[in-house]
Amino acid sequence: METSAIEMEEHHEGENGKDLGQASDASVHNGKMEPADENPDSSDITESTRPIFIMEEAIEEPSATCCGCGEENKERGNWTCQCEMILTSIGWAAGLGQLWRFPMLCFRHGGGFLAVWLGMHFTLGFPLVLLEMTLGQFTSQGPPRAWRGVPLLHGIGFAVVVMMSILAIYYNISMAYILHYLFVGSLRDLPYMVRCDNYWNTMECNDYGLTNKTRCQEVAGFMWYDDSAGFWQNYTQCPTKSAPEEYWRNYLLQISDGLENMGAVQPGLAGFLFLSWLMVFLVLAFGIKSAGKVAYLTTTIPFVLLVFLLFRAMSLDGAVEGLIYHVTPLPYAGFNNTDLWVDAVMQVIYSLGVGCGSYTMLSSYNRFHNNTVRDAVLVVLANVLVGILCLCMSAGFLGFLSKQLNEPIESLVSSGPHLVFVVFPRVLGLLPASYLWSILFYLTLLLLAFSCQFVIVETIVTSLLDLFPAGNNGTGGLCNRRMLLHLLLTFTSCILFFLLGLPLVTQGGLYLYNLLDNFVCSGFVLLPILLLKSIGISWFYTINRWGRDLSHMLQYSCCYCCNKLVTVVCQVCWCLPVPLYLVGSLVWTSLLWPNELYFESYKYSEGHVIMGWLIVGVELAPIPIVTIINCCLACCVKGRTIIRPPTDWGPYLQQHHRGKRGGKVLSQPHIPPKPTIMVVDSTVTSL
Repeated sequence: METSAIEMEEHHEGENGKDLGQASDASVHNGKMEPADENPDSSDITESTRPIFIMEEAIEEPSATCCGCGEENKERGNWTCQCEMILTSIGWAAGLGQLWRFPMLCFRHGGGFLAVWLGMHFTLGFPLVLLEMTLGQFTSQGPPRAWRGVPLLHGIGFAVVVMMSILAIYYNISMAYILHYLFVGSLRDLPYMVRCDNYWNTMECNDYGLTNKTRCQEVAGFMWYDDSAGFWQNYTQCPTKSAPEEYWRNYLLQISDGLENMGAVQPGLAGFLFLSWLMVFLVLAFGIKSAGKVAYLTTTIPFVLLVFLLFRAMSLDGAVEGLIYHVTPLPYAGFNNTDLWVDAVMQVIYSLGVGCGSYTMLSSYNRFHNNTVRDAVLVVLANVLVGILCLCMSAGFLGFLSKQLNEPIESLVSSGPHLVFVVFPRVLGLLPASYLWSILFYLTLLLLAFSCQFVIVETIVTSLLDLFPAGNNGTGGLCNRRMLLHLLLTFTSCILFFLLGLPLVTQGGLYLYNLLDNFVCSGFVLLPILLLKSIGISWFYTINRWGRDLSHMLQYSCCYCCNKLVTVVCQVCWCLPVPLYLVGSLVWTSLLWPNELYFESYKYSEGHVIMGWLIVGVELAPIPIVTIINCCLACCVKGRTIIRPPTDWGPYLQQHHRGKRGGKVLSQPHIPPKPTIMVVDSTVTSL
C-alpha cells in the first residue's frame, strides 16, 4: 500500500523490532500482522482487511494555486488570498509618480524616452522587484531581520525603515491637498477657481476673458518698434498667473515668501491631514488582512477611473495633437543622450517603488512556496499599463487646453503638485459637467496616494514588530498578542507622524515639502541602497547559494522550468547589469547636481541645503553603524561571523529549512513526522 508520493520508511519499536514500513504489503488477520502473498488476489482485499494508517501530523502538501487557504504561519499570519498581495503591490507601484513625473519626462525627451523606459522595466525594474519579493518570502520577515542573512550589510534594513519614516511624514501632505480639492474644490470652489474676480485674486491673474478683471496694461518707459506699422508702440504686459494658480497659492496655501517665514498652520489643511491619517489607521488597525481587503478598492477603482478619464481626454479637440507631441522622438534627445538613460532609470525606480523595502514586507506574508515570479511579472506589467494610461490621459487634456487657450503646449507642461493642482483645474473647468470629471479625477489621485501611504506605514510597523518576535505569538484570530501590539504601534505611529507633519501645512509648508521631496527619496539615497542590495545578495551572500534557496522555495510553483529560467536570468542581472545601471546613474546624478537649489523663483539658503544633506546622511547612517557593530560582535563573540549568514537565519518555519547551514543540521522540507503504527483488530492506529 502506498500513501502519497513520499516513501514511508517507518520503524516500529514493538516487541519483535519489526520494520512496519513493510506492513503495507501485509494482510491483517485477527489482530496479527502476517506477510502477504507475493501475488495476492485483489478480490481477497476488502475494506475490513485493509490497514488504516493514522499519522500523528497530517501531510500538508504545498499549494501552487493563486489563493491558498488557511494559515501556514500561525504567528505572523498570511494573506487570506494571494490576489490581495498582488493588488497591494500594484497599488504601491502605481502611485502618484506615474502622473506627477512620467508625462513631463516623455515631453522632455520625446518618444525615445518611452522606448528606454519600457526596456528598463524588464532589465532593471523586474530584477529588483523580484529580489525584494523573494527575500521577503524566503525569510517571512520585514527588511531589518530579512537582511540579517548578509551581516556585512545588515544595516540596509534599518536604513529603509528610517527613510520610510521620513517619507510617511510628508507623503501624506499630498493626500491632504487631494482631499481638499476633492471635497471643497470639486464640490464648491470649482466655478470660482477658474475666475479672477475673487477676493484672493491679484492684478496678475489671467482667466482668458472669463471676467472683466483680466486686463493688459502698458508698462511705462518701455516701447517697441512695430515693423509692420512703421512706428514705435508702447510695451504692453498681460497678467501671467492663471486663476487656478492664485487659488492654489493665495487661497489654499496662503503661501509665505520663504522657508524663513513659516507662518501659521492652515486649519483646513490640518483637518484634512488628520483625516488622511485616520484613514490610514482604520485600514491598518487589524494588520495586513484588513489592508488586503481595502486593496480590492484602492487598486481596481483607479484603473477603471483612469480608463474613463482617458476616453474623455481623447474625445476632446486637440487631444491627438497633444499625444503626438509627447511621443514624437526629438532630434536632440537621441539614445546617445545620457540624461535620457538616467531619467529612465530613476523613473523606473520611483514608479515601481523599489529600494523602499515595501515588497519585502508585503511578500513576507506570503506562503513559503508561493509563485513569486508570477507576482513580480504582474506588478511590473500593471505598472507599465498605469504609466501609459497616465501619459495618454495627461497628453490628451494638455492638448485640449492648448487648443482652447491658443497657447503652445510646452508652456503648459509641468510636473508635481503644479500639474495636478494648477494645470488640471484649468482643464476640468472648461469641460461640460466639470463637477463630475473633477470628482473622478481627484478620487483617482486619492486612491493612488492612499494605496501607497498605508503600505509605507505598514512597512514601518511590520519592521518594528519583527525586531521583537519573542512573546508576540498568539493563538490566532483578531485578539492575539501580535495583533494588539500591531494596533498599538499603528496608532502611535499615526499620531506621531501627524504631529510631525503639521509644519508642512503652515504658510511656508510648501517650501519645506519641496525640500524634503528633493532629498528624502532622492537618487543619493535610493541608488546606494539598491546597489548594496544587489551586490549584497549576488556577491556577499553569493549568487549560487541564493539560486539554490530560490529553487527550493519555488519547487512547487506552476511551470517550475519557466520560473527557473527567469530566476537564472535575474541572477545574471543582479551580478553585473543592475549594479552598472545604478553606479552610472549615481555618478551622473552627482555630476549634474546643482550647486544651488530653487523652488520656482525662491532660492534655498545654504543652511537649508545642508539640512537636506543631513537628512540623506541620517537615512544612510544605519548601514555603516550596523556593519561596525556586527564586526565588533564577530570579533568578540564566539560563533559570530561577518561573512556567512547566522545559523538561525532562513525560512521562518522550521519545516521549510533544508540541508545544513553553518554546521547545523536542518530538517528537510515537507517530510512529515514518522508515525508509530499499532495494529489492533484489523485497524492501524497511531501511538
